Amino acid sequence: MSILNSKSMRKFSNLLSLMQKGMVAQIWSIKVFQSEHMISTSCMETNLDTPSLQASDVRDVQAEFVADPFIITYKQKFYLFFEVFNKGSARGEIGLAISDDGAKWEYQRIVLRESFHLSYPQVFVIGDDVYMLPETSGAGRVLLYKAKQFPFQWEVVSVLFEGNFLDPSIVKHEDKWWIFAGSEGGNLHLFHADQLLGPWREHPHNPIITNDKRITRPGGRLVAMGSQLYRYTQDGSQYYGNSVRVFKVHTLSEFEYTDEEVSLVLRGTNKERDWRKDGMHHIDQLMISDTQWLVAVDGQRTKRWNYFAWKLDRIKSRMFS
Repeated sequence: MSILNSKSMRKFSNLLSLMQKGMVAQIWSIKVFQSEHMISTSCMETNLDTPSLQASDVRDVQAEFVADPFIITYKQKFYLFFEVFNKGSARGEIGLAISDDGAKWEYQRIVLRESFHLSYPQVFVIGDDVYMLPETSGAGRVLLYKAKQFPFQWEVVSVLFEGNFLDPSIVKHEDKWWIFAGSEGGNLHLFHADQLLGPWREHPHNPIITNDKRITRPGGRLVAMGSQLYRYTQDGSQYYGNSVRVFKVHTLSEFEYTDEEVSLVLRGTNKERDWRKDGMHHIDQLMISDTQWLVAVDGQRTKRWNYFAWKLDRIKSRMFS
């Protein structure tokens, strides 16, 4: 059998399998709530019955889901940036919702799209400037954006470093900038710089953790409490988007890294029709007072499609995008 015929047979076999089994999609939604605790399993016990944002809230594109929420405060308003998966382009794009009180959120529009997939839009403020570090692994580079006209116009201000890194998470700790980033195969990489725009240097022991999908892919913004630093990680050991764990960083230097697991903080409910039935994979926490945190999480439920219905939905989405 020729190579061409072999490839054709594999494609036909895959198509036949999809027609028989159908398509399975993860439908992600977002919940924002207040908590008295930063690191706590209370996130799993809080009443999160109704999501704050879901795909149906997105009005300017055909959205399959919303995920990866990050919050900032800016000029007395709350801004929530998140991934919108656009069915028309089949790529992630960055959406925005605004709130006066952190409870009621109004979707605005897509604020950033590229020719490659975007997700995980970590936003942070330095003085009067607002920056965004999204996942740009599809570009093969880690790109830093800055608001040209906040919150709707963004531009690339620096290529921090090259590589297909997943969910890069940035933090300034003890007068140095650090980025934790995942890579395929369950690896965690660490980079550091004296200035935000670099030059950025690799940790000499990169990857600092290897071959462990339970503890390596970042699952939200790093949180500093005094001199103590915490990092969140997606647990993808069973399947993508299963749960979130938190780790306390013990040693962080240009030459060493150690941490220890604190607890599992997010997981699915296994309740039928629950928006977070099948898993959770992201958390962001913003301190809004000495005793209160504003917390954003996401969760997913799986949806099984008939293959032809799924294909028709994608065609319609492309036509109207």
